[in-house]
Amino acid sequence: MASTENKPQDAKVTRSQWVQFLALVFGAFVAIEAMAFQAPAIPVISQHFELPTYLAGLILLTFYVASATLYPIVGRLADQYGRKKMLIIGMVIFAISEVAAAIAPDFTVFLIARVFQGIAVGFILPIAIAYIGVIFPPEKRGMASGIFSSVQAIAAMSGAAIAGYLILQYGWQITYWLSAILAVLGLIVVLVFVEESKGEKQTSFDFIGLILIFVTSATLLSVSTIGKTFGFFSPYTIITLIVGIVALTLLWICENRINNPLVELSLLKIKLFSMAVGINLLIVATFMLFIYCMNFFITSRPGGDASQTGLFYMFLYGASSIGGLIVGRLSDKISGRSILITIFFIPTIIMFIFTMLDASMPFNIIAALAVCLGFVSGANTPILMKFALNEVPKEKLAAGAGLFSFIRDFGTPLGSVSGIVLFSIFKDAAFKETLLASATEAGIASEHSAALLAAGQTGTVENSALAEQLSSLGVSFESIYATANAAGLTSAVHSIAYIAMALFAIILLLCFLIPKAKKAPAPAVIAQEMVVVEETVS
Repeated sequence: MASTENKPQDAKVTRSQWVQFLALVFGAFVAIEAMAFQAPAIPVISQHFELPTYLAGLILLTFYVASATLYPIVGRLADQYGRKKMLIIGMVIFAISEVAAAIAPDFTVFLIARVFQGIAVGFILPIAIAYIGVIFPPEKRGMASGIFSSVQAIAAMSGAAIAGYLILQYGWQITYWLSAILAVLGLIVVLVFVEESKGEKQTSFDFIGLILIFVTSATLLSVSTIGKTFGFFSPYTIITLIVGIVALTLLWICENRINNPLVELSLLKIKLFSMAVGINLLIVATFMLFIYCMNFFITSRPGGDASQTGLFYMFLYGASSIGGLIVGRLSDKISGRSILITIFFIPTIIMFIFTMLDASMPFNIIAALAVCLGFVSGANTPILMKFALNEVPKEKLAAGAGLFSFIRDFGTPLGSVSGIVLFSIFKDAAFKETLLASATEAGIASEHSAALLAAGQTGTVENSALAEQLSSLGVSFESIYATANAAGLTSAVHSIAYIAMALFAIILLLCFLIPKAKKAPAPAVIAQEMVVVEETVS
């Protein structure tokens, strides 16, 4: 097919352009669907590889560090070598890495596959979004972006629900096999229907910034996992934290001194911009902290399984998409500051409700609370993005949108990995305490405490002396274990809920500190700015 260059286009969109767009939407759908498949699978994968709960965070960490580091460079590579070529490379890597994860013989191989999955998504999503600006004229890009976002929401909703059911029936590997098949289909669609496109070649590239972004992300995001593994005051943890802080400091210095920075950190000197970005980062991290705690809570609680976890994410993502649509329209008529203050009372109250529930809570209550949380999760980003972009000079609008998205996306691994580690700490402490207390109450001698705790880790009694005493007392280890497990899960979700409630209260306070908004821009202007946001992710 002929190459599609960046040149003026007629307002009318041809059938060929729509076909290209739908092919790209399908390619992005494959990536989002696979990412949604992952959420319900994490607890099951950690059990399969016999991992401590806190190490499950590595499943997310490896993926997000790879994808986040690659996002800034992919657009430039695509401009120079061709967007379609880069997209095809991403789809091929994606398909191969999904197969590698499905057949991984150990956790190390699985993590390597996850790194390549992150690299692949780093190719696919930014380029698919960038094509909107290539295919559609400016007055049609808002509509195209809306379709693209809606399909992403559908992929997230359906992927979570489907994955939960499939994992329950066939095991976690099925999600990766299915993702690989979808990736191959997406590759064929892109090869057949998408035309090549190139942009303007860049004369220079900020390689130092890229390296510093990687080091900063890898070190700061892994501090909680390393701390849980080696101790929070161990040399490994302290050195990792110091390296991360130094890398972040150097990133700030370097990006403020060069002419063509990878991320325009100088915009953080604008007070309202930095406030909006900071609040959004805190919001994303807090939501992810609690959501991934619930991932393990729902799967591990009495009567819980991966299918319920999938439904939890489906309700969450569905409500999020609705919240974004409703509040996005309201923000054109009502003060965004007032909306933020109003909606952030909701998650604060929901967290308080969770502190009063236990591991036996009915799933319909969890689902109802997930809908409320999802609505708020989707409702805040359009408002905060508008606050931020209104403060950015027109000539730096694209850079501002890219910086907003980059920092926002940092919140997902920050919150999710921290949530998994904290959940592990709180759950293990309460589990051990309850297990020993229940054993003492049943008359088991304290000399068997070590064997009892070892049995608590595996779920089976392997010590003959302990087994003999349990038998002589007529005590079922399974009963003691179930009681301790429920107590551990309840204590963990309560502790995480208190932390999240405090963070949401801080967010609410910060919303009060946002200056009263100026007169809102016309809807057409806002739509155009949002289009620029989507395009600059690449």
